[in-house]
Amino acid sequence: QFEDPFPFLGIGSDTENVENNGQLSYFGDPVFLGSGGSGAVFSFSPKYASGGSDSNMNGKIAIKVSWKRSRSTVEKECQILRTLEKSGVPYVEKCIGPPNEYRYEDGRVMIALTPVVESPR
Repeated sequence: QFEDPFPFLGIGSDTENVENNGQLSYFGDPVFLGSGGSGAVFSFSPKYASGGSDSNMNGKIAIKVSWKRSRSTVEKECQILRTLEKSGVPYVEKCIGPPNEYRYEDGRVMIALTPVVESPR
C-alpha cells in the first residue's frame, strides 16, 4: 500500500549527511519488482522534492519494504551497501537516504536503492 505521491525522507543533494538533511522526496507510479526472504521491492518514478535540490531525483529508485521479522536485516543491508560504496567497490547498488519507517504497519522499515535496471521483455 502506497499513497501517490509517496514520501521518502532523506534523499537529497546532501549525500554525506542524508540522515539530517530533512528533505522529503516524493515518488509515484509504483511497480512491484519482486519479493524474497527479507521484503518486497517496488520501483518508483520521481515526482518532486521539498527542502532542497532535486539532484538525486534523476531516475527511478527501488524501495524495499521489510517484513516484520527481517527489519534489522534490511537495515543492515543498507549499512553494508554504504560500506561497499565508500570502499569503492564497483557495480553494486547504492542505498540512498536513511531507512524510513513503513507508515502502514508498525515494525517494518523501508530502504531506497539505486539504480533500477529495466528488465528486457
